[in-house]
Amino acid sequence: MKPDRVLGAALAAMLLLLAAYGVGSAPALAARWGAGAGGWVLFAAWFVVAAWVLTHLPRATGRGGWVAVATVAIALRVAAAFLSDGRVSPGDPHWYLVLARGFLAGHGLGVVEPYMGTRAVALFPPAYPLLLAGWGAIAGLSTASLLLLSSLLDVASAGVIMLIARQLGAARAGVAAAGLFLIWPAVLLDAPLAQKESLVTLFALLLAYGWSVTSGRVREVALLGLASAVLALTQPGDSLLGGLFALLQWRRLGTVRLARAGAMAAGVAALAMLPWWWRNYDLLGAFVPLTSASGYSLWIGNNPAATGTWMPPPAALYGLPELAFSHAAGRIAIEWIATHPAEAARLTVAKFVRAMGLADAGLVRLAAMRPVVTAPITALLLPLVQGAHVLLLALSSVATFRLRGKRVTRLLAACFAQLLLLGVWFEFDERHRAFVTPFLLLGIAIAFERVRTQGGVRMPRSPLRNPARAPI
Repeated sequence: MKPDRVLGAALAAMLLLLAAYGVGSAPALAARWGAGAGGWVLFAAWFVVAAWVLTHLPRATGRGGWVAVATVAIALRVAAAFLSDGRVSPGDPHWYLVLARGFLAGHGLGVVEPYMGTRAVALFPPAYPLLLAGWGAIAGLSTASLLLLSSLLDVASAGVIMLIARQLGAARAGVAAAGLFLIWPAVLLDAPLAQKESLVTLFALLLAYGWSVTSGRVREVALLGLASAVLALTQPGDSLLGGLFALLQWRRLGTVRLARAGAMAAGVAALAMLPWWWRNYDLLGAFVPLTSASGYSLWIGNNPAATGTWMPPPAALYGLPELAFSHAAGRIAIEWIATHPAEAARLTVAKFVRAMGLADAGLVRLAAMRPVVTAPITALLLPLVQGAHVLLLALSSVATFRLRGKRVTRLLAACFAQLLLLGVWFEFDERHRAFVTPFLLLGIAIAFERVRTQGGVRMPRSPLRNPARAPI
């Protein structure tokens, strides 16, 4: 069997196992959040819309189909905004707003981290808070403003999804995947918050598209290097992604041209990050390429009580300077891994399975907001978020198996390689997998379109006129 087909089968098996874990976790999730008939009605209504987007939107002509999708997407985003408006969301959404407001007030990019007991100036990567600050200077940082910013980033991501699909010879499938992405529950719950995943997803998609079309020209490669730098300075844990997408072009570009393009892109990325390096050296007296959080993040992901999600640091480290704090936390994690290798390996697998198989992070965030979001709201949302995610994993398994050897499968493989090579060893929860969602949706849409056009499934005709079929 060809390596590509073996890879596709392995991915399909992994996705199926993750879907089974998601189904098996349903009773525990229901016990935690509650579940009732209202939640299943909401999921059923969303499913009808999603099914229409997958089956009919690609063949709709005129503006009617997109107007319908936009109406649903806007309505759902506004509903999510009502849940968040007037409430303080802990964690990253709060701290990124603090960073942006502090920058606008002339205090630079720094926060007094209460669990560390010190002012941290390089704990958070700079790209997203700088974007927030720039946006806030124009539109403010209200819930409505944040919703608009996230929605613009998501619309841009939807556009790049369609570009990738067109490049793959699957233009119609790209329309379906883009429409699904705009109404995806996890994306909707992030939209009214200062959540950087919208920016991460956009640049992951841009890198996938850019490397798939570049011929190695200087301007193209320079833009890819710049995009890689922005991604790394938004989510350091995804810094390998650009290189992995580049490696997928080895056969097309050849070894010499790919090596030259990769070296040039890396050089441009380094130049783009130089101001951040210089600033960190000036403030901290040390080379900090991305953030100072690497040791802290390693400890969060590797200690006897770790689950992969954020947890308060050891009290003994309180008050240490920023870099000393991170180095000390990293040493504790490394010592624990060295003395408990089997437990560390089990924990790493468990982190990956939990982060990939569950979809209740949005509910955790809602429950932690102040004032408190009432329990009936989280019970209403659980079937929607977890049901959609299990459906995504199960259909992706089928789609990946059918598309073994196709280029979209290689894109998915690069995404999972990023997670397994770098992401899962540190703090690792649901938000770290967010950039994979549009690639999974694209795989499902392409597989469905192939089945439909090859006669395996005959869908009812859209009431709108069908255009000529796009190649797959």
